[in-house]
Amino acid sequence: MGQNFVGWQPPAGGDSTLGVVDFSIFPHLDHPACPENTMAAAERWAAGLAGPAYAIDEQAAIKVDDGAVEVVSEGHWTAF
Repeated sequence: MGQNFVGWQPPAGGDSTLGVVDFSIFPHLDHPACPENTMAAAERWAAGLAGPAYAIDEQAAIKVDDGAVEVVSEGHWTAF
């Protein structure tokens, strides 16, 4: 997920989650309740990651089917 979204770390440290997918998500893009979650912030966040990432707003979801990733959205999102 990246350090920006980690509220708890496992005893061994790190920012990984369950490891079900091989990408990171920047949630709540441009949401009024999260004024710090701008596209510029998402770009800075993604620049520090080693793998693929997606910035998604409240109108977007990410579908993974047999390894194929698809963004389903009626809103705003970006792949990095």
